[in-house]
Amino acid sequence: MRHAGQQGPTGVPDPVGTGQDPWAAGDTGPEGEPESVPAPVRVVIIGAGKVAHAAHLREIRDLPQLIRPVAVIEPDPRQRAALMAGFPHLAVCSTPEESVWAGATAALVLSPWWTHRDAVLGCLDAGLPVLCEKPVSLDPAEIDELIAAEVRTGVPVTAGYMKRHDPVVQLFIEHCREHAATARRIAVDIHDPNAPHLVDHLVPYPPPPFGPQPPPAEAALVRALGEDASATQREVYARGLGGSLIHQVNIVHAALDGSGRELYGSLEHSMQWAGGSAVSCRWRPDDDLVVEVGHLRLPAHRRYRETLEFTGTDSVATLTLPSPYARDEGATLHVDTWDAAGMSTRRTHRAGPARTGFREQLRAWTRSVSWIPDPGPRPAPRPGIWPLPGLREVRADALAVREAALRLT
Repeated sequence: MRHAGQQGPTGVPDPVGTGQDPWAAGDTGPEGEPESVPAPVRVVIIGAGKVAHAAHLREIRDLPQLIRPVAVIEPDPRQRAALMAGFPHLAVCSTPEESVWAGATAALVLSPWWTHRDAVLGCLDAGLPVLCEKPVSLDPAEIDELIAAEVRTGVPVTAGYMKRHDPVVQLFIEHCREHAATARRIAVDIHDPNAPHLVDHLVPYPPPPFGPQPPPAEAALVRALGEDASATQREVYARGLGGSLIHQVNIVHAALDGSGRELYGSLEHSMQWAGGSAVSCRWRPDDDLVVEVGHLRLPAHRRYRETLEFTGTDSVATLTLPSPYARDEGATLHVDTWDAAGMSTRRTHRAGPARTGFREQLRAWTRSVSWIPDPGPRPAPRPGIWPLPGLREVRADALAVREAALRLT
């Protein structure tokens, strides 16, 4: 079985003006979807753990016109039962090939990251296009294997960089690209509670406590970093770098695309403190630009805080993002510019609540893997998200954060 759909370009709302809601012109539910989409994409859910319940499944419930689960692969009976309580007619399968017989035409891989290699390879061999949660892999050798399988089968893999589908993030990326010649600094600052109050209310069973990596994850980290890597390097790679900052490294890579600047190979330093719960890195892609990123795990903080800032010789773009699980608030972008006379202008863009990156990611991905006989004219591409993030971006991101992990001080 081979995929007969489309992968790549998807339409997005037009850029918005100062202070406007970028979703104002977009659709708001089933009635807003294109009539040319013949049926929802039938998916197999691979992994029914915390991220599935806290993010993807609640969006799937609101998008029945786009996506319909038909099968589940989940070895944990408690997690499988929790999923089937909301989707009672799913076929319980043990392999992606079985899910094809159950009617699946695509796959959502939401299992722990160290299981992604086997899950994605099984999907590609079964002809199922994949949306795989991040990190797709933290092992460059595994990523190369997945790229080869994608080429061999002709079946596409989309990386779950859901932040890239937020239109305000797209505007930030576009500003960075348009002002690349003036860029002097890109900074990322994340204060992450990573605490129960953020997601426990979204999960229908007591989630496992924050604790040591399970043995399969430790083995995967040894393969990814090598046997000489310390326990601290492995822990920081799995969480602060690979579990969180890899999202923002991907945004930076998207912002630098076309400029000839690379993060991998330009690392100046990386450091951890507070027992590995805090990490920061600094890259210098060329003499004019510095990229600095930092992640702090602060369980006592009540709210997640994320800020990305682009500083150029004639502009500052400041992007703030709420918790990825929040529906009651959205991203905000302030762009300050100055003209030759010193006059300043501020433009502000905001995303309304309930339009999460997870939701817009599902919209973009399902459209990309749907066979649309007569889709009609598509909007002009937006450079920030076209095409969907794939395995080659995954490889670039992993190389950058892996280098930072191996040089931690």
